[in-house]
Amino acid sequence: MKHLFSRKWRIPLLLSCLAAAVVVSACGSSSNTTSSSATSPSTTTAASASGKSTWVIGNIGTYSGDNSANFAGGGQTLQAWTDYTNAHGGIDGHDVKVITMDDAGVPSTSVNDVKQLVQDDHVLAIVGMSSGDEALWGKYTTEHNVPVIGGSTPVPDFFQRPNFFPVGATANESVPDLLLYAKQQLHQTIGAYLYCVEAPVCAQLEPVYAAAYKGIGGTLAYASSFSSTAPSYTSQCLAAQAKHVQDLEIVGPAPVTPKIAQDCQQQGYDPDILLNDVVLTPSLAKSLGSAKVVLGADAFPFNETGTPAAAAFHSALEKYASSVLNPSSFTQIDADDWASGQLFAAAAKAANLGNNPTVAQLEAGLYQLKNETLGGLTPPLTFHKGKPNSVSCIFIMGISNGAITEPRGLKAFCPAS
Repeated sequence: MKHLFSRKWRIPLLLSCLAAAVVVSACGSSSNTTSSSATSPSTTTAASASGKSTWVIGNIGTYSGDNSANFAGGGQTLQAWTDYTNAHGGIDGHDVKVITMDDAGVPSTSVNDVKQLVQDDHVLAIVGMSSGDEALWGKYTTEHNVPVIGGSTPVPDFFQRPNFFPVGATANESVPDLLLYAKQQLHQTIGAYLYCVEAPVCAQLEPVYAAAYKGIGGTLAYASSFSSTAPSYTSQCLAAQAKHVQDLEIVGPAPVTPKIAQDCQQQGYDPDILLNDVVLTPSLAKSLGSAKVVLGADAFPFNETGTPAAAAFHSALEKYASSVLNPSSFTQIDADDWASGQLFAAAAKAANLGNNPTVAQLEAGLYQLKNETLGGLTPPLTFHKGKPNSVSCIFIMGISNGAITEPRGLKAFCPAS
């Protein structure tokens, strides 16, 4: 088996950051703003067609630029969720409007976008975050008590900040979960961590991986950065081989994954590959051919259609955002963003939000949820007021003859239990 990590990137990440997510800063200097819903007032109390107020949420992601591949469909998926939700009566009769900001992978743009969503648009929450620069604005949302609901969960903020509410396993849990699963299946414990230089979150994840290997009785023997535009990765492959590395974790944009694997194989080095769910696409799976690959998904596998909740996801994309289903760009981040919208809906219902909703009421609704799985879309979610929200349990995915598989179906892997 081969085991490449490139993560829920938000760069996110190949595996649940470990699945680490990484995708990253790109070029661009201005953000693009779009909003969904037939009703477009920019306050949380605007009137909808039903006479009830429209609830406004924000979304930010790296949807353009050189390194937008892993996130490109995230904003469209959340808009599809909004259109689908409103077409089915909204949430308790309230329509939802989402204001989407594209930071193009530019750190300063990302920070300004979030400030606009909070200060000018007065959003109830930032939902389905798909930006690689959250490390720069996370503190700001914490200071302004704005919840960040779902998105690319591998980023450290999801298990470090109490106002971040993950829809799947957080990196401090998913990384050791996947390594433990791989250890049980492959009996290998010596790993390497390669991370792209384009996104800050990649470097931030190195301690997470080091601790995870130590936790399973293994060793992170080698760590090194790389550029996603480098012509060759032979030096990294040889360095890892010299350290007798068995498991190669790669955190970076999806197109880099097969290139690094090929460069290593050309040197007669064939490490196990652990892919991060975020960068996996049907096309990438096909390109890996007969390689044996293990992946960990934070939320439900994006190719899943066998449950009512998952079927609704695919149905909505087919109707409202069919381009997202392109085999070369359809990724786990799309499933995560859909689950993020559903988590917002569950919290809003639990809080009985009315015509004049507040952030405090929404957060109260999030804390009321106990072992919530959103119909099987997520591992059990329970949030604790004032505390960071670590979430364990991952969904296992694999690749067999170029096709994505689910070795355990929708039964989550929960080592702690």
